[in-house]
Amino acid sequence: MKKRLLKMISLMMASVLVLGCTACGNSGGDAAETGTNETAEADGAEAEASDAGAEADGEKVTITLWSQFSDPNSTDGNYVAFYNALESIKTDMPNVEVVHEGTESESYKVKLKTAMAGNELPDVFFNWGAGTMKPYVDAGLVLPLDEYMTDDVKGRILGGTLDNFVFDGKTYGYPYSVAVASLYVNTELFEQNNVKIPETYDELLEAVDAFNAAGITPISLGEKDLWPGLMIFGIHAIRMAGAEDFNAALNGTGSFDTPEMAEAAKRVQELAARGGFGSSAMGTSEDDAVAAFKQGRAAMMFMGSWLNGDCEADDAAVKGKISVIKFPVIEGGKGTIDEFHGGSGETFLVSSSTEHPVEAAAVAQYICEKMSKDQYLAGSGMPAWEAEMGDTSELNRLSQEIATLTADATGYVYWLDSLTGGSKADTLMNEIAKLIDGSETPEDFCKNLQALNE
Repeated sequence: MKKRLLKMISLMMASVLVLGCTACGNSGGDAAETGTNETAEADGAEAEASDAGAEADGEKVTITLWSQFSDPNSTDGNYVAFYNALESIKTDMPNVEVVHEGTESESYKVKLKTAMAGNELPDVFFNWGAGTMKPYVDAGLVLPLDEYMTDDVKGRILGGTLDNFVFDGKTYGYPYSVAVASLYVNTELFEQNNVKIPETYDELLEAVDAFNAAGITPISLGEKDLWPGLMIFGIHAIRMAGAEDFNAALNGTGSFDTPEMAEAAKRVQELAARGGFGSSAMGTSEDDAVAAFKQGRAAMMFMGSWLNGDCEADDAAVKGKISVIKFPVIEGGKGTIDEFHGGSGETFLVSSSTEHPVEAAAVAQYICEKMSKDQYLAGSGMPAWEAEMGDTSELNRLSQEIATLTADATGYVYWLDSLTGGSKADTLMNEIAKLIDGSETPEDFCKNLQALNE
């Protein structure tokens, strides 16, 4: 993540806090059946959306939309924001009917691959940036959005947040969030068991041992879905190799086969063998891991800021008992405490075969800009667009804590599967799973990953 992004986000978040504070369910539905009513705001996004809708000359245009937001009742802030946008678009773009189909995250990825192979993509669809998006760009399946981006629109997008959506100088997606992973800790469990909240990696291991002895899962991890392991390895690699070297390894200009990477892999394997993720991480889904943390059955969880809404939901047993901290540094590592896992990399793409490119591009922009504000207010990440936030006194307190944590950020590494994409991401996930279940040595792990770069 570029310094300009870091500075702009830090400044914006600081001003918001001063003024206002004193990533799955079942089936989705279409826009007419889901969402939360919200009074339309007279801002740039809605004005431009209305103009785009008017281009249909009074005829209602149908735009098909796919997403991984499968549960309109989810308390995840990204889901809340998405369904808010889906509802308000009916008022703000009256000449457009958005027909939405939501699919649970892992099934959604399979669905996209199938649709891509058959060139049967919807008009607009949710996707991840960087390496995950690249195959669609290379195959000519997605529409460049530059000609639809006015200077006013560009001016509202925070600097650096488009980086993962630009290929060969063309922009294919709008950002809507800057998500950051942190270590979530159940302060009540720490206090009840007389365990110190870790400031160093050795203290983290001591906490793991103490909670295991008390019969409490130390770190909740749903490795059955594979992608959560990317995050736990990712932060270890950031701490050992540093953000710059780890990014280089991921994009193929650096190496995975280094002493620092081997040590990161070793630490993850040792943490798992120590019982850091409980006794059944490989058989636990991400949904179940989140549920366990929400119910107070796990002391910690390393996860993205979309977890904020779940932790502060009315049905969460841990509401008001969770805090977020920086993942501890590892002694001897090149990484610093102010390097983070996350960034901006989720978007809505427009199919190049859409019959309504103007309206489809307007829908993609509307949803991203609307979600940027609402997911922030719902406590699931920092915004990627400038907006008047209004009264933020009721803002999710965990979002405020994360804003403070990242105010002095010096580097970011985005989600590993999004950065690498395709078979490389699949290999990375499977290799990390082997680390966690103990079936592969750290040395072989590093060599197998480096083979992807050769």
